[in-house]
Amino acid sequence: MSDNERDERPQPKYGAYADKKPARPQFGEYATPEQQRAAIRVPASDDNESVPIEERDQRASASRDAGQSEQHPHHQSSRAHRAPNAPSANDDPGAEARRRTDRFSTYILLGVGLFSVLTTAPSLFQLPQMLTQAYAQFGMGDYSNTGLATTIGWIIFVVYAGLWIAALLLSLRRLAARKTTWWVPFVVGVIANVVYLILLTVAMVNDPAFMQYVSGMTG
Repeated sequence: MSDNERDERPQPKYGAYADKKPARPQFGEYATPEQQRAAIRVPASDDNESVPIEERDQRASASRDAGQSEQHPHHQSSRAHRAPNAPSANDDPGAEARRRTDRFSTYILLGVGLFSVLTTAPSLFQLPQMLTQAYAQFGMGDYSNTGLATTIGWIIFVVYAGLWIAALLLSLRRLAARKTTWWVPFVVGVIANVVYLILLTVAMVNDPAFMQYVSGMTG
């Protein structure tokens, strides 16, 4: 066979007689530690050990999470603020029952307070006549300071109505926030009755007939 004739025998692709050597793999078990770390963007260490696949995945996931937190910090802060207030699907059944009981008690107390305001209003608008009847029952004479009694009657009514409205608004807000609320209308009702007794005492003490009656009892 002459030199000019072509050798038609298949040429080996691998091995010592191959014309081209296969490129060294950059990934996998045959890649050098530097190539592995360059592929996953991890700086090489002194020991030049290969990086396990699980560790690489964990580092890549941590890097993505850190990047998202840096790019959108307000999203995480908003989730952190919403998390405590968001109702959980696994709420304690006992806690839910207590909330229903608290809601029912709150509405009952608010209803009692509204009924008290409406039924007390007529007597407050006629406070001088009411005091005159009370004086007659105890033999104290006639109530004469009608101007003061009329003013105090209107003041008591305004205080009653204002406290009930305040109790209603505060109760609705606390119920919406899923907080214990029954004590709000109860405390407001106690305050309203204390104000009523104080102002009624003022109207009676400033009447001459009442002071004469007290003087007669002490003398």
